Amino acid sequence: MHPFYKYLLLLSCLTLSSCNLLKELTSDDITRMTSECFDDSYDMVFYSTLSLLQAERYTILEANKESGIIRAIQHTERNDVEWNLKAFGEATERESTEAVFLILPLSEKKTEVKLSLYRNALIVTRQNDRTQKHDSRTMLLTESTYDKWLNKLKDEIKRRKRLS
Repeated sequence: MHPFYKYLLLLSCLTLSSCNLLKELTSDDITRMTSECFDDSYDMVFYSTLSLLQAERYTILEANKESGIIRAIQHTERNDVEWNLKAFGEATERESTEAVFLILPLSEKKTEVKLSLYRNALIVTRQNDRTQKHDSRTMLLTESTYDKWLNKLKDEIKRRKRLS
């Protein structure tokens, strides 16, 4: 095959694969990615979620057993603000990850967990000795991140079952 055609074929493959990576997630995709059903009681899942968040060094902001909502946050310190401002004109001054769990009883021994993860940041920009700050809040949409969290929750439920 002529090198030009190989190059054209490679370029076509890269273009097609990049289109797939940039695909907009549908609400069904997000539900599938962020939800899990557990064959465990509501109480077991609720308290295991609290235990997991504590083990992951999150600060629990809200834990309402009646509504099934648990909100927690983990702050990350940034020591590179001035350096980034000088080098790039922009820096993240403060950032945190917020986890919001909605735990729903489906039956006596079946519970659904819906998880949303958010990255919160305070972004600082500097131009011509003028400094501006703005807040950024973005939902994390990486499937592997949700898989990791939901698998950790499964492990925590197993651990708590062994204790009882």
